[in-house]
Amino acid sequence: MSRCLRERTLWGIYEREGTAAQQAHLQTCMACRVRYQALVQTLEEISNSLQETLPPLVRMPRPFPSPVRWQSAVVGLAVLLLLVGGGLWLRQVPPPTQPVVVYREELTPLLEEIDTIVVMTLDVDSMESWEAMADVDALDAALEEE
Repeated sequence: MSRCLRERTLWGIYEREGTAAQQAHLQTCMACRVRYQALVQTLEEISNSLQETLPPLVRMPRPFPSPVRWQSAVVGLAVLLLLVGGGLWLRQVPPPTQPVVVYREELTPLLEEIDTIVVMTLDVDSMESWEAMADVDALDAALEEE
């Protein structure tokens, strides 16, 4: 097989471009002859298929041409309804909330709890902290007067 002809050489022989030595080898080598005949058959099939005429194209009519016309109108209407509905929903006014009323009974335990937290966080050695405590007592007294 090392002395056999390449595919390109076989194609050249088919196109009548081969030398006398290549043609002589083709006549004596059975493997090259089989490959050459397969090449000739393939090229003839390609040539025949390219020469055949195609059947005429048949246009199939649309089964229902009308849905396409009104389908875009329906989609547009749906989008419009969604936009209007969303706009109305966003403009919806929330119900008024009741004003929060705080009674003294609720405020006093809260102030005592805050007072306890402040006392716990104060530095015992700091004099300024004790002066701030006096202000808290004054604030507590003012709240009790109300």
